Amino acid sequence: MTAREKAAKKGIGSGIGSAKEKKMENRREADREGVDMEMDKEELEELEALLRKKKEKESEEEWKKPSLQESFPKLVLASGSPRRIELLKLLGFSPTVYPSGADESSAEKDPALLTQRLAFLKAEEVQRHFDSETLLIAADTVVFDGNKILGKPKTEEEAYAMLSGLSGKVNWVYTGVCLLYGEKKMGFCEKTTVYLSKMSNREIREYIASGDPMDKAGAYGVQGPFARFVKGIEGDFCNAIGLPIARLYQALKRFREEL
Repeated sequence: MTAREKAAKKGIGSGIGSAKEKKMENRREADREGVDMEMDKEELEELEALLRKKKEKESEEEWKKPSLQESFPKLVLASGSPRRIELLKLLGFSPTVYPSGADESSAEKDPALLTQRLAFLKAEEVQRHFDSETLLIAADTVVFDGNKILGKPKTEEEAYAMLSGLSGKVNWVYTGVCLLYGEKKMGFCEKTTVYLSKMSNREIREYIASGDPMDKAGAYGVQGPFARFVKGIEGDFCNAIGLPIARLYQALKRFREEL
């Protein structure tokens, strides 16, 4: 006798209860025996109704939750980057800006570890100036050419060397992000791949003369005048600018739930 037959025998033979109860008992028995039983139309309709109710309940609960702006009324950006400020505004925040003075020198060779470590250092350095109910957001961005990590150029000649080395090649933009609220911490790193066109010496010099590359990791920004040399991007475009807001938004929601 098969497991399904056993289940049917137990449900029907007793003659007790409604057909629906017997059917449920058969299904429970089949589940215990590891036998798949196809659902009939009535059972499918009941399941669909339950799923609809669950979805409606989840939707109602979501609307009852405070917004991220209400959850974090005091938000500080530990960076003076005008690009990060504008990106945070896309999430509906108007952050207090307090650039970090943390020492960013490091011998770390892994760009993902480096950016996360520096983001945490920045957040912790700024946190001491605010109360425990303030959310700190800090970030650090570098460019990796496959061999070495490129930060912001200190001189125009350094910018020229960076751009000459990146010309016509692929590079990777890493941004480490730290969220800090009281003793609660969360961090992550996002990577974006950037493909650049070949640039002539004149084009590089003219771009440097504009002043645009001097405050940017790798000596370039995918937005602005340098956009003419960006052949393609794989990953989060905003991350290449300096703050991965799509992932940050999801992290803020998780962070709120864990507080």
